[in-house]
Amino acid sequence: MASRGTRWAVAGAATAAAIGVGRMVARRRRPHQLERVDGWYVVRRGIIVDRPMEAVIGFWTDRERLDRALAEWATLERLDENLWRCVASDPAGRGTEWRAELTVDGPGRLSWRVTEGPVAEQGRVELVSAPQDRGTEIRTEMRWRSSPVRRALGLTTGRDPEIGLRDTLRRVKSLVETG
Repeated sequence: MASRGTRWAVAGAATAAAIGVGRMVARRRRPHQLERVDGWYVVRRGIIVDRPMEAVIGFWTDRERLDRALAEWATLERLDENLWRCVASDPAGRGTEWRAELTVDGPGRLSWRVTEGPVAEQGRVELVSAPQDRGTEIRTEMRWRSSPVRRALGLTTGRDPEIGLRDTLRRVKSLVETG
């Protein structure tokens, strides 16, 4: 029969192991902590599209296909050469509207910033040839300012910008590759 000290040692080791496993599981389930830079939330995402760069650029300039990619997220209306009106539905079913200035920074490079709207946001998209001739890589960076409460509300309602960016990139990939 094991001594009382041995039983306590085994119980302690089992407890420590259970706590360690629990922490590992919790760490895996914990949502990705976003990078913060000078008060901005920053998210970077990339996706490889199995099409040449010209096909991807053609997609971004085709208004009808771009609207399909953004359908679940926002609608766009061009106001002038660089200014766009964007409307997204919020969880309450109302529309949230803002104005964004889009700038072409060079071949395959685009940036935007919100000029009027409820949330300060800016971002950029860069198209580069994917390694080993696998198509085109779409690299994105999005920055926005938000209070922790608003961020938590976005996470609980499924309207988090990081999730929206990920889903939009997946939809773009699908639409470009399938036509």
